[in-house]
Formats: sequence, structure tokens, C-alpha cells
Amino acid sequence: MTETAELPLTIGYELQYRVEQFYYSEAELLDEWKYQTWLELFAHDLHYRLPVRHNRLRRQRSVDETAPRGIEMAHFDDTYETMAHRVAQRESGTNWAEDPPSRTRHMITNVRIEPCAEERGALSVRSIFFIYRNRLECEVDTWAGERFDRLRPAGNSFLIARRVILLDQNVVLSKNLSVFF
Repeated sequence: MTETAELPLTIGYELQYRVEQFYYSEAELLDEWKYQTWLELFAHDLHYRLPVRHNRLRRQRSVDETAPRGIEMAHFDDTYETMAHRVAQRESGTNWAEDPPSRTRHMITNVRIEPCAEERGALSVRSIFFIYRNRLECEVDTWAGERFDRLRPAGNSFLIARRVILLDQNVVLSKNLSVFF
């Protein structure tokens, strides 16, 4: 895939459909454990971040709770190289947190698109997710939240250049955080 191409800045039904289908295909790759193919959906200058959420009083909340890299703690703060390492670890068969592998279901909805203010030709996309995971006989975990992505056009598809995941829970209740968002 090429990392440089430009979409028309008109956000219409066709573009909305293409972005939503991209996300549905991404979810299917994750649910079918096709992690190497999933990794190919990311740009090589990727920034993939899950910041730790904090409970704040109304007067303390800012509009943008996605603090710049390095400002607040994060469950993970990955580059393309660290994501490739995580994928290789998952596929090695020696990742104890995923042996046996979890069964997951990624649901993506409320996809909102606008032209990216920081990068010409890219898209800023917000989406809501719900992830269900069942592991072993009786371990069940759920995560709900919102993703803030920067998508770059790449041929007939897109590359994810930036993803910030905001969980609706501020304390992760699962035994591990071995899922991809």
C-alpha cells in the first residue's frame, strides 16, 4: 500500500461507507486472530495510545482528554515498531495471557468523519467501540469507549496513522489487557 494519496475533502455517503467498511474489516481481522494482516493497516509513523482515565469533577474536565504523548500515564503508548513486537509476541505461541487465545467480538459504531486539520488529505475519525472477550471457561471482559483516529488514504483503502483509545472505565477490571482496540 502506498502511504501518500489524497481523498477529496467532501465528506459524503460514499466516503462514510468506505470508512465504515474499513473499520468492519479491521474488526473482523482482530476477531479472526489475523494480527499480521491487521498490522498492515497501520502507517509506519503510527502513534497508538490508550491513556489512563481519571475521574474529574465537572469544573476540572477539559474538552480534550487526550493529552499529548508523554504528559499523562498510558496503559500503552506504541509506535509501529512496538506494535509489530506485540503482534509477533501474540503470534509466537508463548504469550501466556493469550494461551489459549481469547474469543473476541469487536463492535464499531457512531463513526464520524471530518477532514484532518493537522494533515492535508487525511481524515479525523471518531468511533465508538464495544469489545467482548471470553477466555478459558468463565473469564469474560468487556470494554467500551471511543477511538480518535487519523486515517490516510492508501490506494482503495486507508492507513491508520494515529489512534487514541479512551475507555469509559478508568480502572481496567480484566486480569490482563492483551486485546487490540
